[in-house]
Amino acid sequence: VQFRTHEAKHREAARNIACTGATPLGITDCLNFGNPDRPEVFFQFKEACRGIAEACRAFDTPVTGGNVSLYNESPTGAIDPTPAVGMLGLLENIERRVPSAFRSTGDRIIVLGATAGALGGSAYWAEVRGFIGGAPARVDLEAERALQRVLIGGAARGLIRSAHDCSTGGLAVALAEACIGGPYSTSGMGATIDLTGYAGGVDDEGVLYGEDGARAVIKCGAGEEQALLTLARASGVPAYSDGRVGGSGGPLVITRGSRRAWETGAPGGRDFGAC
Repeated sequence: VQFRTHEAKHREAARNIACTGATPLGITDCLNFGNPDRPEVFFQFKEACRGIAEACRAFDTPVTGGNVSLYNESPTGAIDPTPAVGMLGLLENIERRVPSAFRSTGDRIIVLGATAGALGGSAYWAEVRGFIGGAPARVDLEAERALQRVLIGGAARGLIRSAHDCSTGGLAVALAEACIGGPYSTSGMGATIDLTGYAGGVDDEGVLYGEDGARAVIKCGAGEEQALLTLARASGVPAYSDGRVGGSGGPLVITRGSRRAWETGAPGGRDFGAC
């Protein structure tokens, strides 16, 4: 579990780089742990190094530098293991850079990647259910590489208008953050997406807040939708398209079947169903 959790830090950093249209090149890291003289802390540190190293090899992103901070403890015990990863990428054409926020009414919303509704170690369990624990989402480095190919290839061809990775908080939070807007945005954008056909067999909590990796929310124009779906299919990346960007300042509405799984707007936002 420790090994996969720390490996996930690296793959999320690579996914964020790829969402901009850039190719991941290398990382720096900061590894923060308690007293390594304690066997359990040394085990955490060892597994963090092992997980990051495996992801570095998988993505061909060497560690160019970093630092280690140990003995971070108080009378109540050691801090939680806290590895931080910063990643550098290369964008060949600055004109093809991809922002993270929704910007144009009527654009199509596509969810790339699949979910099993993994909630172990999730922000939802911690913040809403008051529980920290459980098995984290399974790591699939090949699925991450395939997703990177779609994001980078789609950006290079000018097919993607925005891209936001799914990570902390899951799909619902990724959609909400894309609606909120970029720097200096004053109103954001609304959006509507029907997830009836997405992740069959997974309940609303898992679909909305599961933190499975190798996923992203992308937006494109109507004319680019089929080309992106074809690119995803050729790369072996599941792609689900049944959403539209709404107007400025509008709500985010997520439906499944005949019910609203989530609705929120500012001010007076509401959250239905899962919570």
